[in-house]
Amino acid sequence: MRKQVIHSVIFLAIAGWIFGACSNQPLPGAEPSDGSETVDGIVLSASLPEDNLTKTSLGTPSGGEYDVLWKTGDKISINGIQSEAVASSDNGKKVVDFSVGGSLTAPFKVLYPGTSSSNVIVLPSTQTYVANSFDGAAAASYGNATKSGDKYSVQLNSFCGILRFALCGSGTLDRIEINSLGSEKLYGSFLLATDSNGFTGSWSGGTAGTLTYDCDVSLSNSSTYFYVAIPAQAYASGLEALVYKNDGTFMRLKFWGSGKTLSKTAVVEFEPKEFAPGRTEDLFSIAELEAENGGEPTVTPPGITVATFNVMRMDSDPRSADPCTGNDSGALDRPANAIVPSCVEMHEALGKAIFNTNADLIGFQEICEGMYRSGQTYSLQDMAAAQGASYTWKLEWPASESGNYHYCNGFAYKSSVLTLNSSGKVWLRSGSNSYSSSSQSNSGDPNRTVVWALFTHKVSGKQFYFFVTQLPTHSQDGGNGTSNLNMAGGVNAFATSKTLNPNRQILVGDMNSVDYSGNSNQAGAQKLKEYWTDAYESLNAAGNLSSFYQTYSGTQSGTGYNYQYEILRFCKNHPERRLDHIMTKGNCTVQSYRTIRTTYTFGSGDAAVECAPSDHLPVVAYITLD
Repeated sequence: MRKQVIHSVIFLAIAGWIFGACSNQPLPGAEPSDGSETVDGIVLSASLPEDNLTKTSLGTPSGGEYDVLWKTGDKISINGIQSEAVASSDNGKKVVDFSVGGSLTAPFKVLYPGTSSSNVIVLPSTQTYVANSFDGAAAASYGNATKSGDKYSVQLNSFCGILRFALCGSGTLDRIEINSLGSEKLYGSFLLATDSNGFTGSWSGGTAGTLTYDCDVSLSNSSTYFYVAIPAQAYASGLEALVYKNDGTFMRLKFWGSGKTLSKTAVVEFEPKEFAPGRTEDLFSIAELEAENGGEPTVTPPGITVATFNVMRMDSDPRSADPCTGNDSGALDRPANAIVPSCVEMHEALGKAIFNTNADLIGFQEICEGMYRSGQTYSLQDMAAAQGASYTWKLEWPASESGNYHYCNGFAYKSSVLTLNSSGKVWLRSGSNSYSSSSQSNSGDPNRTVVWALFTHKVSGKQFYFFVTQLPTHSQDGGNGTSNLNMAGGVNAFATSKTLNPNRQILVGDMNSVDYSGNSNQAGAQKLKEYWTDAYESLNAAGNLSSFYQTYSGTQSGTGYNYQYEILRFCKNHPERRLDHIMTKGNCTVQSYRTIRTTYTFGSGDAAVECAPSDHLPVVAYITLD
């Protein structure tokens, strides 16, 4: 059953371990401490009272709070000396006696789980699914033990908070990849700061990158809950979780798009969602739902989700079924009539692909006749609206002075998030690094343009320029890549003429070029990068790109007339096919990158084949306006 509240903080039933020493239970050969700095062993009675908060494993929630219980095998450590483990007879208890041997010198620094280090907490890069609880390896706590009379006690502080979310549906999940969109550290070795009294509460260290949550869980109509422990800290741009099935399909969950500080005393609960391949679900609290109707709440910095989609030129050419050529083992026979306006399945898939971007702003390339206006045969607006996507559309920029829409560009945006201040179009030049707002002369065959717009982010008031283009392929205009290089220079020159203070610019498009040594047409991408920062490459260089996109790096689902491919295999380990780019300039920063892999089934029975609705995949990035 779905809950009405989609983000509620559930406080744990305990805030720390209170350890009461039993003075009549010294270790063999040891006497109780007389207050001196060094003692030979301590016996700690670890209790978990109702009015304090920390965690080792979760029990059943009661009254909106969770009981936190000791489990078999738990160990603590003092100054790097580990205790004996919790016995099976004490599993599930709130009070357990721990014995810690060896010579111990104050301050007595206590860590859970027990470790050989006195001041380092190590969180694993991979957590493992535990039914109705969390991986104990990530349930870290710390504190300073003190002596009162002849008893030792410590109040431990939880190092992590808990994300609790749920999924229902069908199929088996393989893993969940979690990324902090502000590059906060999620795992690794964290150094706890100390002074003469022990831990101060500050820490440093950790590793930036993807936290993997390993799960082999079959979904059902009922919700399956997942608990992920992450460091208690401020997450400036929120988090995303990419949830993968064992067939390679995935959906994206986005937490706290406006940023959030995770408390170390909380389990944060989110509304259950149904697994839907290719879909993005934004998970906000009730107070944050205003973002759905007015952009991000006012935060520093605000952000927008931007996408680019080459939708492929559609016409009456049936492109009859022929085996796909080339050596790629993922090639499939291309079914007749699967990629023309009469294919209803393709219409639905293309609309779903647009919907699944969940973008505030989308740039489109390779628009043709019948696509740019509502009511036309192949209207992008109508197909997207049929799948629930609502945008304001600006696609009517023909690529020639005669009104030809062959290879033209355009965009769509959410008017609830953005205000369009002005827009226009210029033609690029195949023979020079220049552009023209008045003449298509020397603009290639087919003509190439840049469509531009100036937007204001409604809530924050911040402005930015948006550019959409498609550059020629290596084989067009002479087949030597010169036009691609020249027109990339033209893009840079035009963007230079459209600056703000502070400057914010976003460029999207099918560049038909990538700065990759194995690609025959890389000059254009290299030229663009003289001015722009590439989203994919900047995230990858910073160690913040999901490992999935490092492996499935291609954005092209087919080549030439051979459009229908087994998408994941065609894109796997093919950086030379990452032709679609999102780039930035100035005071804006890309925080995440992903692609949309929506497919449709054409035909039935043995003749059925999975097809991509375009020869390119939509690319999506979350960008903060700094």
